[in-house]
Amino acid sequence: MEELRLKKYDNIKTCFKILISLWVFIFIVVIIYSNYQMYSYVENEIGNNAITLGTYIANTVKLSNEEYLYLKSITFRELLDSEINKEFEKTLKNVMDISDYKYVYLISRLEENEKKYGKEVIYLLDAVCNMETRIKEAKDRNYYDDIIRYDMSDGLFKEVEKTKIPSYKIAKNKWGEYIYAYIPFYTVEGNYIGLIGIDMDIKELKKTRDKYKEVIRINIIVNFMVGLLSFSLYCYMKKVHNDLKKEAHLSGIDDLTHVFNRRKFNQIFIELWERAKMYGQNMSLMLIDLDYFKEFNDNYGHFAGDNMLKSIGEILEKESSKHGGYVCRYGGDEFVILFPNLDITKAEEAGNNILVAINNARIEHQYSPIGEFQTASIGVTSMIPKDGININEFFNYADAALYLSKRYGRNKVSVWR
Repeated sequence: MEELRLKKYDNIKTCFKILISLWVFIFIVVIIYSNYQMYSYVENEIGNNAITLGTYIANTVKLSNEEYLYLKSITFRELLDSEINKEFEKTLKNVMDISDYKYVYLISRLEENEKKYGKEVIYLLDAVCNMETRIKEAKDRNYYDDIIRYDMSDGLFKEVEKTKIPSYKIAKNKWGEYIYAYIPFYTVEGNYIGLIGIDMDIKELKKTRDKYKEVIRINIIVNFMVGLLSFSLYCYMKKVHNDLKKEAHLSGIDDLTHVFNRRKFNQIFIELWERAKMYGQNMSLMLIDLDYFKEFNDNYGHFAGDNMLKSIGEILEKESSKHGGYVCRYGGDEFVILFPNLDITKAEEAGNNILVAINNARIEHQYSPIGEFQTASIGVTSMIPKDGININEFFNYADAALYLSKRYGRNKVSVWR
């Protein structure tokens, strides 16, 4: 009987050891997984923030074709002393002062006959967080040396240059880890000339990773209660992670077309509506529907449909910016543009310019009853917001105008006055 009891005790002890070993294994895996998830999220968050800033800069900084050629022709010293670059640095100084952004620049590929020092790209604009950083990056050269202005293009540069889609990458140099992002840049005339680049120190990312490595080492040797506490912390971090992902998902930019999404547009609409009501200003609203988009998708495929939507988004951004418009992708193939302080005559003119630009893009659509290329129908309305008129009515007027364009042949602009 005693022998049976001892055997039973040994069996329980063995099972307990197995359970403890299994718990330790699971516990370590959970901690490592938590560390990995945290590291990945912080990396993505920093990268996406850099892209958001770069997109804002690309939309804010205005360069003409003439200024582009001028910037290519001057030396690095002349660039740093130029009013264009000084204004560029001034615009970004406040952002750099409160962040880890180290460099913001505009970089452009050189033609074969323009290459110098065996390099293939040139910095057209150059903003740095402080002079100490500029001197440090110059290494043993004078920071005014012209050779510093020239460089080689890397894989990320070539990728973004080819796809025109913003992206980022983490890299290392002798000073440590940093992240850099590239965003396509166009002149005010709409010509692509290069990429906005952003460099950022990510020391905090390394600190976070090192902290969690230490947590892993400590918790391997702690008791079961500390393990439970750590598991609770992991659950909390997972919740924070999910909440932040949800918040990022609700950001204001449409992932495909990079114009405003519906949620952000509605916020802007309400703000501008109230301001126009307060100051008695005109507002114009434009609804744009791509003609026979379903037929395009059904025959060319969704990938081609996505590319077409991107192209349309770029056209709308370019044309609407001439009148200070806000572009939104409101549905699948539906776009909305809000023009503050623009009357109906100019809004109609803007609509016709958009139609011309879409037709000139010559996006093949052999399955459209209208013609061989993609077209759009546009409805425009305008009013001065007043008490007793709400935003929904405003939308209904524009929708009625859009209906007229569709009913009477498409590929046209109709106005509801």
